[in-house]
Amino acid sequence: MTASKAFARLSCWFMASVFQATCLALQTGPPTLENLLNPTEQDPGAREPTPFDKPQPKPDGQRQDAQRPAITTNGRRLAVPEQSAVDEALELIHQAYEETIKAASANPDTAIRTFRDTADKTADPSRKFALLVLAEQLALEARATSSALDVLARRAALFEMDALAARHAFLCRAARADDSRPDPLLFEHVVETARRAVAADRYDLAAAAADLAESIAKSIEKEEKVRVAESKRKRETPPKLVAAKLVAEASNLQRTVRERRRQAFDYVTARDRLAAVPDDAAAAETVGRYLCFVKNDWKAGLAMLARGRDESLRNLAAREVFLSKEPLATPTDRLKLANEWWKLAESANGLPGEQAEGLKAHASGIYREIAAKLSDPIDAALARKRAKIAETAGVPDAAPNPTAEKPGQPTLDSLLPSSGR
Repeated sequence: MTASKAFARLSCWFMASVFQATCLALQTGPPTLENLLNPTEQDPGAREPTPFDKPQPKPDGQRQDAQRPAITTNGRRLAVPEQSAVDEALELIHQAYEETIKAASANPDTAIRTFRDTADKTADPSRKFALLVLAEQLALEARATSSALDVLARRAALFEMDALAARHAFLCRAARADDSRPDPLLFEHVVETARRAVAADRYDLAAAAADLAESIAKSIEKEEKVRVAESKRKRETPPKLVAAKLVAEASNLQRTVRERRRQAFDYVTARDRLAAVPDDAAAAETVGRYLCFVKNDWKAGLAMLARGRDESLRNLAAREVFLSKEPLATPTDRLKLANEWWKLAESANGLPGEQAEGLKAHASGIYREIAAKLSDPIDAALARKRAKIAETAGVPDAAPNPTAEKPGQPTLDSLLPSSGR
């Protein structure tokens, strides 16, 4: 393509991408009491609103979804350049690298690498931004989605962008491109976006990504039917089918997003109830279960479970809180506690499936901490065996949690996530 045509396409692409990401961000609105409890009509998740769909700005002005720390000289991300500055930079880049751009269709990896490396070397923010935009576009045209997402993550780490919204907007463009074909890898990237959004308590974005995943899965299913019919007509070996599995996964993902949204709403309701009635055991248990089993924040959640209604959870949570503050507690004391948690997880009348698995992961974290300190070889062997559950499950124990309880401040603002993913 000519440099002028490529420049025009890039300018349109950049403006459309910024518009999509901005729209996603603006749907949330300021974190006021009214819009936290009553989302706007444009909100795709308005049927089940929660405060977590309204991200709180970070104190230093960063947006919520940076995937990794900013890579700048002063430790802060750069402001997104004005459109006119990006256009000017793109025009210069096309003049300087015309041959590289022309050769990109035949060798996109080289061009993408060239522009990424050049972005690292230039000190001009507008040129840095434009180079990464160009690398993303070339990766998109080459259908190298993974490479494009890597470049996008780099751009989001350098500039004050809503990385999660930008990632979703890019995947929407990739899925709806004129020359796109149903792609299981693209499906995986969209599913990962939905999961990240759920982890960040951004349920509107998670729901939109889950819906996109379903759309891609159904497109793959439709294409598979055509291929199967063609193979029958030609009496060839039928192709390997994956669509049914992907459709089922997308459906499960949609249910998960709805369930997490409901749990988050119940959590907020219970927190508000505790603010008015601190002795409400049912509300304390709801908060505790959410923090422990959904957010994996056992440090804050145990204190709530120790005030709850469920006797088994209450007693064990209270004992763990006590042991955490008792300087004379022994590894054997903690072993007995872990054994009781494990027994509760496996009991017939214990917790629901996901919560039981979460409880085992928590107990295995305790086993892992004390295994080397146990003197009895049988106790040590059992602790080592059960400690592997945490590693197999890949669930870190007592992970930092943005919705952790803030003592003395059970306000609505404290329920909003304060750190991005």
